[in-house]
Amino acid sequence: MQEELILDPKHPGIKDAVYIQRRQEFFRLGKEHRLIHGYAPQVEYSQEEDAIWQHINEKLEAMHQRHACDIYLNGKKNLGLASHKLPQLKTLSDRLQQSHGVRILPAEGLLSPREFFQYLSKRIMPCTQFLRHGSDPEYTPEPDIVHDVLGHLPPFMNADYAELMQLMGIGARHANEEEMLQWERLYWFAIEFGLILEQDELKIFGAGLLSSYGEMAHCLSDKVTRKPFDLEEVINTSYDHTQMQPLLFYVPSFVYLKNEIKKLIKN
Repeated sequence: MQEELILDPKHPGIKDAVYIQRRQEFFRLGKEHRLIHGYAPQVEYSQEEDAIWQHINEKLEAMHQRHACDIYLNGKKNLGLASHKLPQLKTLSDRLQQSHGVRILPAEGLLSPREFFQYLSKRIMPCTQFLRHGSDPEYTPEPDIVHDVLGHLPPFMNADYAELMQLMGIGARHANEEEMLQWERLYWFAIEFGLILEQDELKIFGAGLLSSYGEMAHCLSDKVTRKPFDLEEVINTSYDHTQMQPLLFYVPSFVYLKNEIKKLIKN
């Protein structure tokens, strides 16, 4: 867990004093409401921030309609995300709570894997409220509201997916260091960069793919090796989060993935 805001030296906004101040405000607000208040605060976004959101949303939408899996597309529609205006996490949390008992908690930035999985085990999804820098709207070196909301939240409107995510949290919450690494790899290759077969066609469900136009285009190209999901191989395969992914795994169904997750959970 970060004690204070630290941006990557190569962050697009590293020399933008106004952006850094805004990020510091979101860091303070997110941490305070996560640890003390337990709910997402109302945020007043600027016209510029809404414009960045709209640009990203509209460009991703075209790719989603062609390549995203059904659970994602249905969830995105039912979640009621507006393309022209940044969403309020409190509103989305209420919709997810009414749907399958999932709650959103604000996050100031990346949480430790152990802390993150603890939240998942309670059907709580931590989400950031800050937005990437406007100079490069199609890139972010860290998870932001585009990644968390557009990437992660829509599938939570599906009961099987909500249960699957909770199972991951339950499995990882008592893991030792070696086991935690396995859970991190499983989360990476499934939840962040997973593919799924639908009617004999590969579709995307990983949040890291669905929140990035470049990653979506890359993942279906001949530059990527796509393999059937094998639990032992997945949990023993390392990854580099700083580059486009050269290796991806696909599952035949979410039920299959849920059963594979159960194999990793200690009795």
